[in-house]
Amino acid sequence: YRSLRDGKAFDNPTLVKIAESKSKSPAQILGRWCVQKGFVYVPKSVKKTRMEENAQVFDFELTDDEMAELDGLTTPDAIETFVGLYRKCVNRDTSKDGTMDGVKMEITSD
Repeated sequence: YRSLRDGKAFDNPTLVKIAESKSKSPAQILGRWCVQKGFVYVPKSVKKTRMEENAQVFDFELTDDEMAELDGLTTPDAIETFVGLYRKCVNRDTSKDGTMDGVKMEITSD
């Protein structure tokens, strides 16, 4: 869910609506979305309370309709934002020589 501006779009109306209906946080909803999609869910936080919150994604499920609504947030603009963040972070966190040699750069939404 990094495409939601690195956690800065937790006020997205669709996300807020689903979170409120489940009595969960937007981060938990997106974490659960990852789990149900079969994606590796690796939340990042330095705050203990958020770490605990991020781990609480296994005690509820999203409906098919909720999953479809969240899938609808994956727009071409969202993918473009994700690609920019991915390239920035992968280069910063992975590259040893400042190049992108050997780093997967093609991102698809399928």
